[in-house]
Amino acid sequence: MAALSSISEVFSSKRFRSTPLSTLEPIMVRFLELCVDLRKGRTAKDGLILYKNVAQNTSVQSVEVTIQKLLELSRNKLTDALAKVDELEGEAAGEVEDLEAAETPESILLGLVSEEKSRDRTYRSIVTPWLRFLWESYRTALDILRNNARLEVLYQSVCHEAFQFCLTHQRKTEFRRLCETLRSHLASSQKYTHQSHSINLNDPDTLQRHLDTRFQQLSTAVELELWQEAFRTAEDIHTLVGMSRRAPKASVMASFYDKMAKVFAVGNNFLFHAAAYGKLYSLHSARVAIAAANNASDAQQQDAELEKLASRVLLSALVVPLGSGVEIGKRADGEEGESKGRLGRLASLIGLSSVPTRAGLINDALNRHALKRVSPELRSLYNILEVDFHPLSITSKIEPILASLEKNPDTARYVAPLKDVVLARLFQQLAQVYASLKIDRVVKLASFQADGEKDVTRRRVERYVTEACRRGDVDVTIDHATGSIKFDEELFGDEAGTVASTSANFDSVKTLQPSASTLLRTHLTRLAQTLHSTLNAVAAPGSTPADAARAARESAFANLETAVEDERDLVIARTAIIKRRKELSDEQTARKEKEEAHARSIRAQQKAEEDARRQKEELKQRELERIRKEVEKVKADEAKKVAESLIQSGLKVDKQKLPELSANDLVQLQVQQIEKDKKDLAQKLSSVHKRIDHLERAFRREEIPLISQDYERQQARDREAFEAAQVQRAGQLRRQHAEGLAIKQRLQRILPDFEKFRQVREKESREHYEAEKRRAAEALEEEKAERRRQVLEQKERERQEALEREREEAEQRAREEEEARIRAEQEEREREELERVAERRRQMEAEAEAARKAALEQRLAERKADQERIAAQARREEEALARRAGGGAAQRSASGPAPVGSAAWRASRDGASPAPSAGGERPRFNLQPRSTPPTGADASAGERPRLNLQPRTAQADAPAGERPRLNLAPRTAPRPESPAAAPSPPSESRSSTPAGGRYQPPGARAGAGSPAPGSDESRSSTPAGGRWVPPSQRAAQGQQPRNASSRW
Repeated sequence: MAALSSISEVFSSKRFRSTPLSTLEPIMVRFLELCVDLRKGRTAKDGLILYKNVAQNTSVQSVEVTIQKLLELSRNKLTDALAKVDELEGEAAGEVEDLEAAETPESILLGLVSEEKSRDRTYRSIVTPWLRFLWESYRTALDILRNNARLEVLYQSVCHEAFQFCLTHQRKTEFRRLCETLRSHLASSQKYTHQSHSINLNDPDTLQRHLDTRFQQLSTAVELELWQEAFRTAEDIHTLVGMSRRAPKASVMASFYDKMAKVFAVGNNFLFHAAAYGKLYSLHSARVAIAAANNASDAQQQDAELEKLASRVLLSALVVPLGSGVEIGKRADGEEGESKGRLGRLASLIGLSSVPTRAGLINDALNRHALKRVSPELRSLYNILEVDFHPLSITSKIEPILASLEKNPDTARYVAPLKDVVLARLFQQLAQVYASLKIDRVVKLASFQADGEKDVTRRRVERYVTEACRRGDVDVTIDHATGSIKFDEELFGDEAGTVASTSANFDSVKTLQPSASTLLRTHLTRLAQTLHSTLNAVAAPGSTPADAARAARESAFANLETAVEDERDLVIARTAIIKRRKELSDEQTARKEKEEAHARSIRAQQKAEEDARRQKEELKQRELERIRKEVEKVKADEAKKVAESLIQSGLKVDKQKLPELSANDLVQLQVQQIEKDKKDLAQKLSSVHKRIDHLERAFRREEIPLISQDYERQQARDREAFEAAQVQRAGQLRRQHAEGLAIKQRLQRILPDFEKFRQVREKESREHYEAEKRRAAEALEEEKAERRRQVLEQKERERQEALEREREEAEQRAREEEEARIRAEQEEREREELERVAERRRQMEAEAEAARKAALEQRLAERKADQERIAAQARREEEALARRAGGGAAQRSASGPAPVGSAAWRASRDGASPAPSAGGERPRFNLQPRSTPPTGADASAGERPRLNLQPRTAQADAPAGERPRLNLAPRTAPRPESPAAAPSPPSESRSSTPAGGRYQPPGARAGAGSPAPGSDESRSSTPAGGRWVPPSQRAAQGQQPRNASSRW
């Protein structure tokens, strides 16, 4: 116990983490040996946790060695305890229900008052503690090894060993707790996936190890007959298989289906029991086919096993109760959705997409040629139940088959449910032939000779009728007054109670002829089926709605396939980006948590150091206080003793003042008392000396001769005593010499024997010395060899650790390089994407710039052409004005109303024309179509006038950067450039309209910055910028009205 405490102190010291593992591992092994010997499971767990925290980052193998050492020592102790009990009490086994349950007062009292066998007492006292310790060791190992990917292999190995422990010692309670522990470990591993070295179920190898462990757990649960735990384990396996990317091995799945068939059989769930056997038969069929194709040596043996399995498949399908499957699902929809969900979950456990049915299982077995492989008895059983129609002899035909099945231990459990199936089939067949029957006859038809009493059969028949009517399988009424059974055939009966019966009759019963109620209930269904068949027969190919829907679906799929690749690439890219972002987020989170943990550890360490320093200071203060009190106590005791001595010496000291006096004061009083005593004594001695000085001198003078006489007498007595002593000593020496000579004479006879004995003893001593010397040399050589071996092992271990570190560093570098490569590729893809976007943007900008330049060039060209036309028009107007200068007034009066184009706005110059608007006013758009000039040759007679959307030419003095304005007036064909003719009235209409048919104000005409010389009408009524003036304002301003043919 002291050694264990010393090693525990080593684990709790600060130097424990800095100690090399080569030094710690032997200490840890010795620590575990002591813990096992003393059964200190909690202490061993604490030590292993501390050792794991130190060693898991540098040497995982060392942690595995210590865990395996703990389990090995615990198993050895249990084996020794069992052997000891067998040696003492025989081989009868004792058992404890729960290893973790503590002794209660009730159990102790019960043990005292009840009689216990010697074997049980011995087993409970010797074996049970080691059983409990081994179970605690397994739990400790699993708790230490969980949620660490580097210790995953050893974790699964310990799980398998724990399963074997529970199976060997029949520990059902511990097995349940072990299963719950494994589920909690798996759930917690999914919560901490962001931690380093966490369990990653996306890794195929890790997931496969978990699946292997769960399959072993399922096998152990079945062997221990823990069916509920086996079912929960099957659910765990189904969840893990759904997460796995690779399919489990066929042999493993075959074992799984076999175990599930046993679980369903125990729960009397024959429907899924048969479905599990069906899945198992399909796997064996595929394996036998492969073995036959490869000409395997064990093909015959596998074929024999397949025949045996085919018998089980067919028999398990036949014993499924009638109405199971789809009918149950239909009723569940109306009764409770939970039942349907439970059936769906059971179906998914064995890999089925929907709930199986009895008819489906039988058809599946027939399709896999199971009927050809079964025995003749089962083949005849199938024909009797599913093919033939013989209600009056069905029991007599099946009874020999049931007898043979009951003799076989593997098929005996199917006899009872098979009788229920026979009874159900009997009633279904009787319902098609009879309207009513006596109960006694039905009991006779349903009874077997092996049943014995008819009362048993009668109760079984009545119970079946009650249950079948409740489920809606059959429509039967029991009339106890007449002792008969009536089969209901109401044409308008309750449909809820007959749907299942109808479907069962048509699906699984050979029907002689449908009844009237059946025909009435199913006439709409039969009508729909007939119409559907007729429509498919007479419709043209591709014209039915189904064909149209199929064509639309195929077209949709074809369109979908064209975009699926791009969509897949986008999804992959987006997934990669999301994954990378998640990894970066996880790394940042993990780094942050690591930093926080480091900061917390630093704060905890600082707090611990502060607490230790404070405790040390408090301890020091308490120690000083204790010393001070002890000193004061000693001083008080000394003062008390001094006071008592002073009082005893006669010093008068006030006892009431003693507590007020210190030790120094008391010592001072004592010194004063001693000085006083010395003075008193000196005075007394002085007086005595004076009194006895003369008397003493007289005494000494008289005793001088007496002293000389006494000295002489004393010398004489001493001489006599010496001489007597010498004589006595000489006589004694003579006697001793004589006795020695006699002894020598006697010993001379044994001297040769003594020499021989001495030589033998010396020889033996030399031989013993040489042997011890050789043994010490051999031990030294062995220790040297062991030390060399340890040094070599240590070097090899250090080399392995160095290689492991190098491998981990290489893997880390490879991971970092891979991450850097992925990051670089991602950045490169993002950069390329950005470059593509930038290039596309540049192209769009270049195209827009080119389009803008082209539009600008076109506008400049149009502006130049307009300016040229305006200049030509101005020259023509000036020439016309010059020609009309002589007879302008008479000619204007004879020509009628002047057009608005030139004369109107010139005449308004002298009238009350409004002031011109500002030169920068925006020109108004002329949306009226211009008429074709009289001499225009390009425009056709009936052509619709077109709008001119080109921008108007700005005025000559407009700023160069002013935005061009749009002219929405319809264009007319340009006038031919020809010399001006003699003035005529029609020609005046062109005076203000430039070539191209658009109005231009005088200020905007080329060369028309001022009115023509000699003209009084050079100012126009239209302000600068070409703003249009309404006719009403013109009349008010004295202008002539605009005629119908004029243009502005």
